[in-house]
Amino acid sequence: MTITPFLTLKLRKKKDAILARQRARRVANLLGFDLHEQTCVAAGTFVIACQALSLYTQARLCFQIEKHQLQVFAQEAAGEVVSSEKGRLAGMFPELDAKSLYRLTKALPAEQRTTEEKDLGWLVRQVEATACGSAFEEMMRQNQEVLALLHEVRLCRLELQSKEGRTPDSRAA
Repeated sequence: MTITPFLTLKLRKKKDAILARQRARRVANLLGFDLHEQTCVAAGTFVIACQALSLYTQARLCFQIEKHQLQVFAQEAAGEVVSSEKGRLAGMFPELDAKSLYRLTKALPAEQRTTEEKDLGWLVRQVEATACGSAFEEMMRQNQEVLALLHEVRLCRLELQSKEGRTPDSRAA
């Protein structure tokens, strides 16, 4: 049985990768992923979109749910890897196998594992209805995530140093 993606996005320019990241974050939010997992889905989707932009002449990013998992992957819009004279890399890798391309797979949160096809229609409508944010807003969100992660890393380092009996300012000799 072939699973049909519930959402596909066209990828032609770098700006499309940023917008895909934004939509992926929204999909993850609507599916009930926590903030950390939403960030992971958004970042992973961005990596997949960037890979597709470098490999394909015209790509599409696909979101689907299969076996209680959110799956995000890219494919050539026409169904095959095609080389281009516009700097794409596909022609340089004739042995390229679609299975070797990046693919994000995340188990759905427990409360969302009963997602049905009718629910996916609602999900798509919600993603499209709230997809009016700008690339700048997405960059602001990414910056907030980076700052939060750096803060968490700093706290973990301080905790580790205190367990080792060192003060934050002490340096290794």
